Amino acid sequence: MNDYNKFTAMLASEFHRYLMEDEERAPMLPENVLLIFEVEGEEDFNCWHKEMSIRNREVDQPVAYVHLKKWRLHSIIEDITLIGVTAQKENSTPAKH
Repeated sequence: MNDYNKFTAMLASEFHRYLMEDEERAPMLPENVLLIFEVEGEEDFNCWHKEMSIRNREVDQPVAYVHLKKWRLHSIIEDITLIGVTAQKENSTPAKH
């Protein structure tokens, strides 16, 4: 379940970014809307997320389903530095320092 919480946070963040880039869709969502994500190919997550969302829904809170078919496969990271990365042969003993 912890992984589902992290996945939901990532989806919510990316959906928010999507709405910021596509300002025409944002007004389609009512204020205080409950978003339920449905990710194609992730039936276990979809069931979990819908159940948890509906369970925590406020009285009369509007609901919108966000069906995600695909997303970019590249990272949003622009710059990274790896420090102390070494290759090691299989079955070899790590070097002692």
